Amino acid sequence: MLSRLSRSQQIILALFAVVITSGFLAQTTGYRVLGGFLFTLLILGVLGLLAFLLVRPLARKLLWRVRDRLFVTYFLVGAVPFVLLLMLGSLGFNLLLNQTANYMLRAELSSRLEQLQTSAERLARDVASGGGPTESMARGEAAVIRNENRVSSIPETSPITEFPLWSPPRFKGIIRNKAGMYFFAANATAANGQHQVDVFRLETLDSKMLAQLLPEVASVRIIAGGKISFGMGSRRAGPVTQVLLDSEEAAPGPQPRGFWDADVETGSPLEIRSMETGNTEVDTTIIDSHPSAILTRLFSTLGNNARLPAILMLILGAALLLVELSALLSIAHLTRTITRSVHDLYVGTKKVEAGDFTHRIAIRSKEQLSELAESFNRMTQRIEQLLVEIKEKEKLESELEIARQVQAQLFPNQVPKLATLQLTGACNPARVVSGDYYDFIPIDAHRTALVIGDISGKGISAALLMASVQSSLHAQLAMNTDGPVSTAALVGRLNRQLYENTPAEKYATFYCGIYDEQTSRLSYTNAGHLPPILLRGGKALRLETSGTVVGMFSDSAYEEAVVELLPGDVFAAFTDGVTEPEDSHEEQFGAERLIELLVQNSERPLDEIVRIVMAAVHSWTHDSSNQDDVTLLLARRQEPHNPS
Repeated sequence: MLSRLSRSQQIILALFAVVITSGFLAQTTGYRVLGGFLFTLLILGVLGLLAFLLVRPLARKLLWRVRDRLFVTYFLVGAVPFVLLLMLGSLGFNLLLNQTANYMLRAELSSRLEQLQTSAERLARDVASGGGPTESMARGEAAVIRNENRVSSIPETSPITEFPLWSPPRFKGIIRNKAGMYFFAANATAANGQHQVDVFRLETLDSKMLAQLLPEVASVRIIAGGKISFGMGSRRAGPVTQVLLDSEEAAPGPQPRGFWDADVETGSPLEIRSMETGNTEVDTTIIDSHPSAILTRLFSTLGNNARLPAILMLILGAALLLVELSALLSIAHLTRTITRSVHDLYVGTKKVEAGDFTHRIAIRSKEQLSELAESFNRMTQRIEQLLVEIKEKEKLESELEIARQVQAQLFPNQVPKLATLQLTGACNPARVVSGDYYDFIPIDAHRTALVIGDISGKGISAALLMASVQSSLHAQLAMNTDGPVSTAALVGRLNRQLYENTPAEKYATFYCGIYDEQTSRLSYTNAGHLPPILLRGGKALRLETSGTVVGMFSDSAYEEAVVELLPGDVFAAFTDGVTEPEDSHEEQFGAERLIELLVQNSERPLDEIVRIVMAAVHSWTHDSSNQDDVTLLLARRQEPHNPS
């Protein structure tokens, strides 16, 4: 724990320990390592530095764990109030017992003095009426009578034989002379208005009398001096003050009823008058007792029901103790559950941070924190699955990249250089690979095939079918290099091959034209493809479709058409990815906009026309995720180049 602290914090903590040790030695041995003023100044300085440099950083470091924070919180919220409540209850209970014992002693003293004064009044009336003192005197009692300036004492051996001049009428209290202490009560009675009879009675206050004040309740001592200091003059600690009277010399005090019946010692001041001078002196009464004895006398008025309050208090105390124990056990269980769950989550996050998504948190209970752990496990499991899916996707993307590279080899790498015809083409696939197909295939020195197609669907399946069409077409054209080539027969054979070797839902639109450079004629067959556009003299002509798609029906018939290309003519073939993209209002790009672009830019180089059309289509498209493959093929008839 100390290793978490910085060097300055360790120095401050060590200095604080030195100050505490010095203070402890000063209290226990009386020897001060440091001077008083210097010691106080050093304590204040250390406490200030401790609060500034140590307390907050120490709290942050020591309370970093949730467990420690919860422990401190529960200690402050639960244990500290409970301890303070116990201390307050104990202090209040002891204060109640102390004051009850003092009240009982005061009540007994007042009762004795009242009885003594009543006896003095009765004796004064008897003497004033002409009679004599007829009542008997108890042991320790005496009386002094002053009648017509004659003073007499009863009995004659009374310790006090003179009438105190300082005594006011009806005075009662405790007096003292050299012989001892006495209860004292005075009375003055006028008889027939002729003369006054003064009587005072007294009773010896000794250890036996003290024992009779609170029998079976407490032992009483009177010590010299009026300063109350608990423990001073204690019978257990040894007499360090002068004990004037002690009731245990006459009768033992009450004994404890068990280990729980602790000692109760309390004191109160006692005013005593000097018999000679009448001056008031203050001594102290010390009461030694036990809670059981005081409570027994306190509840004695309840008779047989005196035990009920004690039983009720015990039941309530036991209930409070059980509740507190239950709360502590519940807090301990809750703290363990929370801290263990937080620790498990902390370990789990560290595992995830390190890249280990196979770690799972143990589910130990069914509660919200356990639900959080289950959520964490589901999250890591899902992440683990996603990582597998990402690896599969990366593998698939790698394979698709290979397929794209392979497909790129299927498109013409070099455009044939013809004397009377300029050629170009481009394909922008919607995905990694394309289902569109265009090609320029030289047949012999004078004939070149211009091909464009659109395979149904997208992605890998369309790309594979496109490769099949390309290989089949190349194979058929390679077999007809010597004689005439019929585009209708060529498309028919391609239709039967696709029909026999592909699923029923697979088909393709196809346009195949063969340009003869000697005649400048383009013979072609359109199998369900969008009609190409022929620009001539600033106008656009559509070369209409002459047959159905290939691969749909086995016996489809196809026709062949011929068009002669004139110098300046521009031929444009395209797929539906050029004309069908929609804007934000779901309006298609359309063939009219394509024709307008071609007419406006017909004089530009073919590669530039392709870029303009592709950019226009891309800008028009609102949702690129639904965009189809975009393919465009262009040809321009030109005058033959004359080498001379």
